[in-house]
Amino acid sequence: MPLKTWRFFCSLASLTGLLLSGESANAYPACLVLPLPPRFSANGYIRDYAVGKADLMLPVRSDVNHNLYLNPSVGYASDEQGYADLGLGYRWMQNASAIWGVYLFGGYSRIENHARLWVLNPGIEALGSRWDARLNGYFPMGDRNKTLGYATSSPYFSGHSKLNTLSKVVQHAGDGADIKLAYQIVPRVPLTGYLGSYFFSPSSTSKIWGGATGLEYWVHSNVKVFAGYSYDNLVHSTAALGVGVEFGGTHKHHSDPSVAERITDPVERYLAKLGRGSGIPSRNRIQNVTHVLLSNIAFFSQNGGPNNGGLGLSLQNCTFENPCGPTDLTNASAITLSSLLPNTMLWFNGGAYNALNIPGGSNGVTLQPGQGVYSRTPDYTQAATGTQRSTFNGAFNLNSNNSLNNIILMPTPATIATGITTLAGATNFLINGSQIGSTSNPFDVGVNTGDGSTGVINNSQIFANDTGIGNGGNVMLTLANSGVNTVGDGDTLTVYGILAALPNTSITIVNSQVNSTSFPGVTVGGSAIGIASEAAGNIISVSNSTISATGTGHPDSAVTLISTSGGAIQVNQGTLTATAPFVLPTIRTGTNITISPSTVCTINGGQVVC
Repeated sequence: MPLKTWRFFCSLASLTGLLLSGESANAYPACLVLPLPPRFSANGYIRDYAVGKADLMLPVRSDVNHNLYLNPSVGYASDEQGYADLGLGYRWMQNASAIWGVYLFGGYSRIENHARLWVLNPGIEALGSRWDARLNGYFPMGDRNKTLGYATSSPYFSGHSKLNTLSKVVQHAGDGADIKLAYQIVPRVPLTGYLGSYFFSPSSTSKIWGGATGLEYWVHSNVKVFAGYSYDNLVHSTAALGVGVEFGGTHKHHSDPSVAERITDPVERYLAKLGRGSGIPSRNRIQNVTHVLLSNIAFFSQNGGPNNGGLGLSLQNCTFENPCGPTDLTNASAITLSSLLPNTMLWFNGGAYNALNIPGGSNGVTLQPGQGVYSRTPDYTQAATGTQRSTFNGAFNLNSNNSLNNIILMPTPATIATGITTLAGATNFLINGSQIGSTSNPFDVGVNTGDGSTGVINNSQIFANDTGIGNGGNVMLTLANSGVNTVGDGDTLTVYGILAALPNTSITIVNSQVNSTSFPGVTVGGSAIGIASEAAGNIISVSNSTISATGTGHPDSAVTLISTSGGAIQVNQGTLTATAPFVLPTIRTGTNITISPSTVCTINGGQVVC
């Protein structure tokens, strides 16, 4: 060993000994006469990854029979795993026949998936001239579990519920131990073989068992080659070849060493994970947690049952596996389902269904508070659109917190005059993505809101031949992204797009179209009115919308906006159109009408001042 290197190691060892002992510098002779020199070792090998490990034994208080030492050690591999440990150990020779040792290492390990652990590693050892035995324990400190990621399954259905499964992948590390026995196989030949076993117990997963064997041969007093093989129930077979170097220390005769020569031999640790940078194995576990997204769904289909008007339903009916049938939406079923599944979500997966008070009845079905009707795709996974929407023959009477979503509602039987009626005091109702009537089969009244109702009509189309939307008093209604189309059929003289006839009603119209067209066959003169506000306290606000009134016969009149009896209309922006070929049409009638300058007004196709 070069003199400068020797002096460095010795000086470092001496200084450490002084600090640990607390004795004065005079208690120690010059560095060069210390009994035990430091020893440096390094190993490198390649299997799936390139691995390098090194350690430095620094005797701090020693003689030929005793060795109190510090032992820093490091390891790293191209798998980006590694460790940095510092050990404190003590060896003593017993009757020149064996060396006994105890040690404690602690340090930082970086294992799979860049998980980081602090590891405490106590151990005991015994060394003879041709054999050695070691037992190590490993105790990861702090958080042993690392969440690697999450995955969510597609929603699925069971019973009355919509569910999904959240899968969490967690990496677990745990306590472990290894034992290693080595023996110089042939006397005076520097060839040593070893056998060992290791065990780790990661939390919440199965145990890790493994065994290892190997050979090492010293081709030079400072150079060895080695081969190792391990097998366990985690990574299965692993084999590696490598080369090691050693400088300093007391071990000079690898072919026929004495016991005393081995007092500075390397401390063998980390038997598991051959071919990896770290020494602590871990195991991944997938933890599946089922989440109930909805638990109050009543399923309906064309082939379901009991198909008897929804009489005698129980929790075994209207499930995903056993849906209800086309005639089972009635007052009786709505009441029963509300008690079994509060705030029932009624899901329909295409086709035609009744929406009647009783089978064959002439009135619409009354939903219970909190219930909603939904058109879904055939597998129920998505909201239906366009022609995939379910068709309901009949009408709906809405309570508070009711909703109609993506439905088509038709006036069958013909005795049904009003498509949707909100009951008095029905708050927070919603009509969304729906079609109420059709051009060829309109309702007399599309939507009629009862006194004190509040709600929203969004992204929907309403077809009527008398009044598109009619309102009771004290109503608050928003019409957004929708269309109201009223075409007279001769039963009434005056046709309204929206009529607010009772006081204290507030209607907001945004990004919508309201069209009113008179019936041409009324010889005494009909009227087409777009929006009418006809009671005190009424305010109808229009933004970015088109309101039109068209008189088609003689002498039909057309009025786009009309306010009477203290009602008011405010138009912030949009288009107002009035058309009548025989009688001069009018954009506005009444004094409480305000139209912003950005609004475009046309009469019989020509733009006029609003």
